[in-house]
Amino acid sequence: MSGTDDDIPELTDAEKILWQAAESDFAAMGEALHKGTATPEDVDSAFARLLSMDHDRDKHRNALHIPADAGEHAAAIETILRRIPTNWGRWLSVDAGWYPLVIATDAQLARLDPDYRVHQIKEKFGTLCYYFWPSSDDPGAQLLDAMYAITDDAERVSSITCERCGQPGTLHQSRRAWVKTLCTVCAEALGFVPHQ
Repeated sequence: MSGTDDDIPELTDAEKILWQAAESDFAAMGEALHKGTATPEDVDSAFARLLSMDHDRDKHRNALHIPADAGEHAAAIETILRRIPTNWGRWLSVDAGWYPLVIATDAQLARLDPDYRVHQIKEKFGTLCYYFWPSSDDPGAQLLDAMYAITDDAERVSSITCERCGQPGTLHQSRRAWVKTLCTVCAEALGFVPHQ
């Protein structure tokens, strides 16, 4: 695997609290943007707080960021985050409903190439984007095709799976036209409506 314990820094409790506060600020700002209630001053002050934080950006980017809601998935997510090379940012940018899908995708890819690398795992346009690269610099077309088939299938499954809770879902949009795949209950809770 690409990450070793020697090159993965550990955040202190104080650094974790600092980042949780910053993430909370941005979550609140994001919610206000979704609802259309955020003012330019709200956005400016959130960014000003982030920029004024006294922290080591490299240490933050290279530390393991296991989601607080990982629960039973924490160990599997840690394994995935350890596949991310230094300076790529060791976190997932998806909600808890897709954790099982991300973990299943990793397991399938690891069966083909136990030391493959993850570059990024995120939601984009309402579906899962799982960016990776084989451990070999010259992997061959057959291995690449097999690995891309796995990530393509995960993307298809994500398009019918609520990113928030894991139940069956469909594409929804916010008033700001941001899209997410959500079930009806989660969409209503977040203020999203079926995508037109």
